[in-house]
Amino acid sequence: MTVEIIAEIANAHQGEPDQALELAKRAFDAGADAVKFHIYYAPEFLVRRHPRYEHFKNQSFAPDVWRSLIGEAQAWGPIYCDVFGIDAVATGVEHDIAGMKVHSSDTTNLPLIEAVARYGREKHGRRVYLSAGGATARELADAVNVLSAAGVRPILLHGFQSYPTALEDTELCRLEWLREHFGQHCDVGYMDHVAGDDPFAFALPLMAVARGATVIEKHITLNRAQEGVDYFSSIDVDELPRFIETVRRAESALGAKPEDFPPSERHYRDTVKKHWVSASALSKGHIIQASDLIMKRVPDALAGAVEMDKLVGRALLQDVEEEHAFTRADVAQIVWALPVARSASSRLSNKALLDMAGQPALTHLLKRLKRIERIDHVVMCTTTQSDDDAIADLAQQEGVTCYRGPVDDVLGRMLGAIEGHDVDVVLRVTGDDILIDRDYVGRAIDHHLRENAEYTDCKQLPSGTEVEVFDAELLRQIHTLSYDPDGTEYLTFFVTDNADQIRTTSLPVDDKHARDYRLTLDTSEDYEVIRRLLEYQAEQGKALDYDLDDIMEYFDRHPDVLKINAGVRQRQTPPSVNTSMDWQRLLR
Repeated sequence: MTVEIIAEIANAHQGEPDQALELAKRAFDAGADAVKFHIYYAPEFLVRRHPRYEHFKNQSFAPDVWRSLIGEAQAWGPIYCDVFGIDAVATGVEHDIAGMKVHSSDTTNLPLIEAVARYGREKHGRRVYLSAGGATARELADAVNVLSAAGVRPILLHGFQSYPTALEDTELCRLEWLREHFGQHCDVGYMDHVAGDDPFAFALPLMAVARGATVIEKHITLNRAQEGVDYFSSIDVDELPRFIETVRRAESALGAKPEDFPPSERHYRDTVKKHWVSASALSKGHIIQASDLIMKRVPDALAGAVEMDKLVGRALLQDVEEEHAFTRADVAQIVWALPVARSASSRLSNKALLDMAGQPALTHLLKRLKRIERIDHVVMCTTTQSDDDAIADLAQQEGVTCYRGPVDDVLGRMLGAIEGHDVDVVLRVTGDDILIDRDYVGRAIDHHLRENAEYTDCKQLPSGTEVEVFDAELLRQIHTLSYDPDGTEYLTFFVTDNADQIRTTSLPVDDKHARDYRLTLDTSEDYEVIRRLLEYQAEQGKALDYDLDDIMEYFDRHPDVLKINAGVRQRQTPPSVNTSMDWQRLLR
């Protein structure tokens, strides 16, 4: 297959139509297969308070300018355009451009992608490109599914602009990863954004071709020395690097783990991703409709972007002003707690039934969970083995629903507990962590929703007092995508080992509570520490109502108790557990 070379003009025209035409003419004269412009209109591109709003407003061309510019340039060859909104798509359709590209900032903008899909379906032979820079596998799959359903085979373009992008952040290995997971539905290409005066400005596209790129997009500018808009990654000179330096730098460019983002790409993702904002002011109690939402870049976002389907159809919990960037904390959420326990244990048998100040350890945990107002429902998750009948009996005695499922597939057990129910957020509570704190559970839920996270940990808290917060949908996807569901007893590692593909966050903890205490119930030494703590709380009239301040106060008074289990080592993930994901399963 012949590699298509696209000359990317972007904003190198400095806002001058004549310069745009000159660049296009020179590109076609040089043998470029196509020339690409950026079509955008500031009101649908950025919120008005964005610091670059006026810059992009001044750089953009009016519709009548595009009419003349595209019409003249099409006489020399195919014209493609990045389209940054519905109005931009309409401009491209009006002038029958040869190809459209969805920018990285719009990967989750399904209304825009649907509009581009209609263009691709109705304009046979027209090209559709989808930028993959800073986009997760799930985001790409959602976009590809929309395009594929319209009969469009898009070209995924790897690369991102970091003004310029550092060579070691290029991650060319992701080209093969994209081909592996999306090649059945897409072709793959490369957008080069390394510094234009770097010798690898020419070497990298060749390396990309060697790794399967069928399209190369390259920035151009009239005079790089003038350092105009978009000059950073544009070529203007031709140098060859020293051989050894080329080899060494090429090695650093290949990357190792395609699922991971380098820090600058994470920053890129955080700064360019659009967010759903309110199209107008809305009142508390309003049921959000798709027409209430518009996706724009936000300069002061405090969280990752939330998916549209997690907002539409839900009632607002508070008034919001126009261009309010939504988080899931703006709408009601259903939260379930799923304590997970079984009787078998290699270190402390039947630990869930051990006496803790007059009641079984698991009963203590269930009673604490039932007292937390932010939790809508509690379901005990144990196995179908007869050894765990006692755990099911304890749950029944406490009026807690019990779900019994697979022994090894812990995640399958949890999903069975919520199957058929509308659950948004799941608290995973291990049966070893019976000292969970009511206040911090509430904080963790609030933080999770405000951050639009899919997973929240509380690792700064003492072990044994924390929970993990998951989106229910994330749990389902992990189970679907994992190669080793029987290894999900170690569920946390399935998240941390794929962290750049999942929106994760950590709960901030007050300094006074960020103690390195071991308060999880896994050994006889742990049992002795926790038993003494809970007997003391019962003597103080706080058998169930103690909090972290009370725990800190006890150990400040009795520091020797902590020495009992100080030598116990935390178990590590068995090397046999495969935490990798088969992202191809996302595609329909």
